[in-house]
Amino acid sequence: MPSPRHGLAQLALFLALMANAAGQSFLVVVLPPLGRRLGFTDIQTGAILSASALLLMIAAPSWGYLTERIGRRPVLIIALAGAMLAPLAFGFIVGRRLDGTMSAALALCLFVAARSAQTLLSAGLLPASQGYVADITAPEARAGGMGILGAAYGLGAIIGSALAWRIGGSDAMLAFLLASGLAGLALASVALLAPEPLRINPEAVCPAADLNLSRIWPFFAITLVSISAYSIVQQVVALRLQDAFGFTSDDSIAKAGLALMATALAMIVVQGAVLRVLALRPETLLGAGALLAAMALLFAAFARDYAELFGALVLLGVALGLMLPGNLASLSLRTGPSAQGKAAGLNVVGQGLGLAIGPLTGAALHQISPQLPFLAAAILLMIAFALAIGAPRMRGFPVASEAAR
Repeated sequence: MPSPRHGLAQLALFLALMANAAGQSFLVVVLPPLGRRLGFTDIQTGAILSASALLLMIAAPSWGYLTERIGRRPVLIIALAGAMLAPLAFGFIVGRRLDGTMSAALALCLFVAARSAQTLLSAGLLPASQGYVADITAPEARAGGMGILGAAYGLGAIIGSALAWRIGGSDAMLAFLLASGLAGLALASVALLAPEPLRINPEAVCPAADLNLSRIWPFFAITLVSISAYSIVQQVVALRLQDAFGFTSDDSIAKAGLALMATALAMIVVQGAVLRVLALRPETLLGAGALLAAMALLFAAFARDYAELFGALVLLGVALGLMLPGNLASLSLRTGPSAQGKAAGLNVVGQGLGLAIGPLTGAALHQISPQLPFLAAAILLMIAFALAIGAPRMRGFPVASEAAR
């Protein structure tokens, strides 16, 4: 049973990840059409998003290493400050460009600078959060703690999409202000409710054993293939509805959005609630989730209508809700106390690569057959299942909660 103090800290981390994900999701949804209004070409808008993904992969491991030296809390505060200030900069640039007081070229340069600064600063949020959860949870509660982080990201993505849907097109400056306010609330929550966690003295553990890549590389690989598979699906659902099921362009977008929202909600429910009551080992959650996800994608590949595809995607959400926290917990439990942030930072690289590889792969395979992307994603999840089964047996490290006793 977590202490009340740890419970409040987890609430602050939940708000932090939710606010950051909401801001990121809003920007990804609104920037392509907004960029055209600002005078940016589609290539320039895409370059802003692609460059930020590259910066994330570069910066996250560095922040992961830094969080072991200066602590979790300072990195969290720096990341949330970036998440709060960047939307204010975006809103200022949009306002000045739309009222004609700023040229398109200057607006583009400032937007790139603000987005780059946001990414470089906020890249430390996930490594610091995962390290914090590892510091305050016992091994048997690790999967549930990591599940809370996943649920926060999923809820944030939904909030960001809803913000873009409701007011992003009509008043982008207001939407950016709301995103900044949400990040500011999260920053205050961390400052008030999340003190620096007590961690075991790094010298008490063998440094060579703390970050043993031979023990943890399968979980980095699982992150890469699972995020690639999910990105493939996200890219091609609307295309499948239009090209295989005969929906119009508008209907395919709306129905794909509904199905993917249901997928995210299923993930949130499993990560935020179901994992709190399931007494299953992380390895069990990981293996079962990967196998169930592969089955769901096979069902999706051979779905005959929208209802069957919708059901398969909800099942995929349930499976990923089991699998992803199980993977993070397995990675954490095989990493020493003084390397939790390092491992989390390296894991972000796999996420970034998956987000880059998936959409391109999905689009290319869809040109061959609407079913092929789903079959490819199923194969990737079977690879994840094989990696989970073949992962080295765990040899436990002491955790901070144990060391503090």
